[in-house]
This record gives sequence, structure tokens and C-alpha cells, in this order.
Amino acid sequence: MDRTFVEEEEEEELSDSENEQANVRWAEMLPETLVEVMRRLPSRELLQTVPQVCKAWRKASLDPACWQVVDLKDWCISAGGGEIVDRMVKLVVSRSCGGIRELRVTNLDSDASLHYLAQSRLSSLRTLCIPSSKITEAGLCELILTLPSLVHLDISKCSAIKCKALEVIGQTCESLIRLDRSMWALNLATMGPSDDSEALAIAHNMPKLKHLEMVSGLLTNAGLIAILDKCPDLEYLDVSRCWNVKYGCTMSSKCQKVRQFIGGNTEGSDYDYDEDDDDNAEEWDYRTEFFEDFEYLESYIEDEFSLFDL
Repeated sequence: MDRTFVEEEEEEELSDSENEQANVRWAEMLPETLVEVMRRLPSRELLQTVPQVCKAWRKASLDPACWQVVDLKDWCISAGGGEIVDRMVKLVVSRSCGGIRELRVTNLDSDASLHYLAQSRLSSLRTLCIPSSKITEAGLCELILTLPSLVHLDISKCSAIKCKALEVIGQTCESLIRLDRSMWALNLATMGPSDDSEALAIAHNMPKLKHLEMVSGLLTNAGLIAILDKCPDLEYLDVSRCWNVKYGCTMSSKCQKVRQFIGGNTEGSDYDYDEDDDDNAEEWDYRTEFFEDFEYLESYIEDEFSLFDL
């Protein structure tokens, strides 16, 4: 027998009542318990969704512990770079109260964010991913000198970064175990002249590396051999689409000593950061869902850090 309209209404009322009770239970959780839950959520949820649920959630989302690990790569792709990304970097670092451990952004248009990070003296920062950014060697070196405990750095597709900066990175970050330094895809027709300067800078200054990505690099056999000889702890090495490397018996034998080696024309871990290829980029267009309504969200979140002052 079909349910009556009254029965359906009663079920909806019961469901609403259960949801309200569940929300009350969440709101009544101990603050430290809420913070422990919030810190496991994606950064986009902490910024956009959580603060609008209730006052307790809003307060918990502003706790510095929630901002120790920040991944905004997808949002940066949607935002398209520019000053808006610099604003967001400043916001999340401020909320971490200097305790941020991992920061992942992309499409920086200048050294502005690097300078701010350097001035913030982030002694807890261990992972920094800033691929596809228009940064300079001077700006990167200024920041790196304040991050001696860095263990993972991603500067892929940062075309202005050369061997000099890599030397500073290696000499300063003695605990560095992962470097991502892939470039744009090359083919035999567009490949530039061979250049081992970056490979040699890595080999002679980063002996503790365990993970290295140099997809579409210009290194030759000499550069690759130097890396293999000078970085004995390497467990993962991706030099796919490095067309100047020629694999003979001797080279192949050396490469086999690395637990996971990717070379030749193999599709490795290279990425293009194109919106069309990113499944998550369109899911969260922050330009329309967050920043276009500064006044509303600032009054709602009641954050002591004014978005207008960013």
C-alpha cells in the first residue's frame, strides 16, 4: 500500500528532528575534540563550509592546529594565480600562528608570497610545494635560508629557477629527502641543448635524497651518473622524457640499483596543471564561492584576521 501524505510528512519531520539532534551533539563536543576532527578535513572545507555550520565549529576551524597541513593546489588552479593566491597564502599562514608544517600551492605570479613566508620564520615547515610559479632565484633563496629543516620541496615548472638556487637549497636544507624538479613536456623537435648544471648541483649538494623527479629535464648521461653516484639513498628516481639520456648496458645497470626507476619515454609523475586535466579544479571555484563575498564571510566567521587587510 502506498504511503499517505501524512505518513511522508511525519517521516520528514522525524528526519529533521534527528538531524537537529545530531547537530546539537556535534556542537556540544569538547572544543579539543572538535579541533581534532576539523584538522583532518580538507583545507577548502575549513575555509568555506565548516565556519557556516555553527559557532562551535567556526571557533574550532580557526584553531592553529587545523592549519598545520594546507593543500590549496586545486583552488589555485581555479583562481588562476595572481594577488588572490598571495592573499590566501597570507591567510592560512596567519591562522597557523607560524605552526604550519605542509603548504601546497601553485601558480604564484611573483615573489610576494615567498617574501611573506620568509618574514614569518616558519621553523615548523617541512613540506613546501610551489610548482608552476613565476618566482625568481633571489626570492626562493631568501625563503630557503629560513627553512633549514625542509624535507620536501616541489619547484617543478618554475622556469626562472636554475642551478644556483639548487645549490643554496642543498647547502641549507641538509635534511631534504625529496625534490620535485620536473619541467614542461619536451619532444625531440622542441628539445633544447643538453645541460647538466642542475643535475650536478643536485648530485653535489643533496646527498640524502630518497625521492627525485626530473621529468623532461635537459640532463645527459653524465648528469644522471653523477646523481646515481652521489645520492646513494635514492629509492625513487623519475627522469622520463629526458631525451639526452642514452640507455646502454652500463647505464641500465646503474639505474637498476634504484628501487623505483622511471626513464626513457615512460609516462612518469609529470603534471601539467591544466584545468581540463584536473578532476577537482572545477569542483571548487573559490573566485565565486569565497572571495566575491568578503563582507558576508568576514562578519560570519568573526575572524580576528581581516580579509581586507591581506
